[in-house]
Amino acid sequence: MFLHTPLYLFCLLIFAFIYWRLPAGLIRQVILVIISYLFYALFDARFALLLAGMSITIYFIGQAIPSSPHPFLLAVIGVALNLSVLFFFKYTGFFLDSLHTILAPSGISNLPIGMSLLLPIGISFYTFQGIGYVVGIYRKKLVPAGLFDLMLYLAFFPKLIAGPLVNPKQFLDELHHLPDRLSGTDQSAALRLLLSGLVKKVLIADSLASLAEVAFRAAGQPGNPSFPTLLFIQGFYLYAIEIYADFSGYTDLARGSALLMGFHLPENFRQPYLSTTVADFWNRWHMSLTAWFREYFFFPLSRALLIRTRQRWSRQIQVSVNMLTMILIGFWHGANWTFVAWGAWHGLLISFQRLTGWKPQKGWQTILSTLITFHLVGIGWVLFHSSDFAGVVRFFAGMTSLKNLYWIPDFWPPLLLAGGMMTGLDLIERGSLSLPKPIQQVGIITAVVVLTGLTVLALVRGSDVHPFIYGNF
Repeated sequence: MFLHTPLYLFCLLIFAFIYWRLPAGLIRQVILVIISYLFYALFDARFALLLAGMSITIYFIGQAIPSSPHPFLLAVIGVALNLSVLFFFKYTGFFLDSLHTILAPSGISNLPIGMSLLLPIGISFYTFQGIGYVVGIYRKKLVPAGLFDLMLYLAFFPKLIAGPLVNPKQFLDELHHLPDRLSGTDQSAALRLLLSGLVKKVLIADSLASLAEVAFRAAGQPGNPSFPTLLFIQGFYLYAIEIYADFSGYTDLARGSALLMGFHLPENFRQPYLSTTVADFWNRWHMSLTAWFREYFFFPLSRALLIRTRQRWSRQIQVSVNMLTMILIGFWHGANWTFVAWGAWHGLLISFQRLTGWKPQKGWQTILSTLITFHLVGIGWVLFHSSDFAGVVRFFAGMTSLKNLYWIPDFWPPLLLAGGMMTGLDLIERGSLSLPKPIQQVGIITAVVVLTGLTVLALVRGSDVHPFIYGNF
C-alpha cells in the first residue's frame, strides 16, 4: 500500500481518529508498532519477519554494549549485521554477475550468475537507521531503547518505504514526549503536507512519468533510429522535475502522516534546483541521507586519516574521502554501475569546486552558476535513470543530433507547466510566496476537487499505481 493511494489516505485518517482516542503511553505505542508491521506485511509478509528479526537482534546488541568489556566489538557486529543483510539482498546478484563478466574471457564460466533475490522494500533505509542506533549507543550519545521503542523506530510506517532517515535520539526522545492531543497547528500542517505530497506525486510526477520515459526508451533502442532531438531534451528536463516531485512528494506525505501521529520527521528537501554549486545541491537534496553519510562515514574517516597523517595532506584527504563518499552514495541507490558512475560524477564536481575554492558572488554569477549546476545535476540524472552506459551515450547523442527541430511547439508546454508548478510549490512551502487567504482557500478546494476526480478516474479505469522512485532503494 503506497502513501498516495486513496486506500492508504482513508485508512490513515480513520487510524488517526482512533489513535488520539486511545490512552496515551504504551497502548498507543504498541498499536503503532502493530500497524507499522501490518503496513509492511501488505507488501510481503516475509519483509515484516526479516525486519522483526533484525530489530530483536539489534535490540540485544544495543542492550549489551554499555556493560560489555568489548563495546567496540559489539558495535562492529551490529554495524556488520546491518550491512551484511543489505549486501545480501541488494548486491549479491550484482557482484556475481560482475565477477562472471570479468572472469568469462579467462574461460571461467561456471559461476552462479543471474542470482535474483526478492529485495525487501525500504531495506536501504532501515538498515542505515539500525547502524545509527548501534553507533549512537557506542558513542554514548544514546541510551539503549526498549524493544518496542526500537521496533517502532525502525518500522514506523510513514518513513519505512523511502525515509527520511531519522536520527535515533531525535525520534526516541520525541516518542517519550508525545502530546496527549494533536494541536490544531500540527493538524493543519499535516493536512497541508499531505495535500502538497499528493499534488507533487499524482499531478506532477505521475503525469510526467510517461513523457520522460519515452526519451529513455528511445535511448535504449540499439542501432541508430531517427528520433527528434527535442524528444531527448524534453526527457532531460522532465525527468529532473519528475524525480524531484516524486521524492519530495513522498517526503511530504511521510511527514504529514507522521505529524498526524504527533511525530515531526526532518525536512528532506530545500529547493535543491536553486543550488549555486553541486556541493550546495547536496545540502538541499535528500538532506537526511547527506547528514547520515557525514556523521557515520565522512567525518570519522576524515578525522582518522588526518590524525594518522598529522594533517600533512589535509586537502587531498578531504577530496579523496569526499570522492569515496559520493561513490558510496551512488552505490547505496542501486546495484548497477550507472549508479556508481552517478555518484562518481557528483564526487568529481564537488572535488573540483573544493580544489579550486570557487564560489559564486552575488548578481549574474549566482544566476549563471545556478543554471550550470542544474544542468550538471541533470546530466547525472541521465546516468541515474539509465540501465547501461550504451543507453547514456545514445541519450546524449540524441540530444545533440539536431533532428526535427520544427517540433519545438509540441514539446515546450509540458516543460513550462511542470517547472512552473514545482517552482510555485517550492516558493509556497518555503514561505517565499505568500498568497492571500481567499486564493489559498480556492487553491485548496481546486486541488481537492482535481485530486478527487483523478482518484475516481483511476478507480474506474483500474489503472496501475505508480510506485515511488525511491521505494526501489
